[in-house]
Amino acid sequence: MSRFHLGAAAALSLLAAAPAAAQPAQYVVQIYSFGFSPQPIHLAAGRPVTLTFANSSGSSHDFTAVAFFGRSRLIAGAAPGGRVELRPHETRTITLIPAPGTYEAHCSHFLHTQMGMSDTIVVQ
Repeated sequence: MSRFHLGAAAALSLLAAAPAAAQPAQYVVQIYSFGFSPQPIHLAAGRPVTLTFANSSGSSHDFTAVAFFGRSRLIAGAAPGGRVELRPHETRTITLIPAPGTYEAHCSHFLHTQMGMSDTIVVQ
């Protein structure tokens, strides 16, 4: 077999090989007193994403999105009761596969939602 044929056979075998597992996308949600950023949160439906929740505040907050976490398939991390609780200056990550839809999120601590800690998650 000529070198050309060997090279062509090698190239075709690379094309036929199964693609490597894609790394989850990274997405940072900033949590501060009293808000979330970005607003709204945009995610791709059916694609793995690692959400990093970063509380830059000196107070505890949570990111509550019961319907969003309930419809997503969690791969790593946890959101018990649809909530990610964060102590002051704490960061937590969750890897999940989001389901399409529009979801509401908020901080469930006393009066925090009323003070502006709410957001929308858009998954398309």
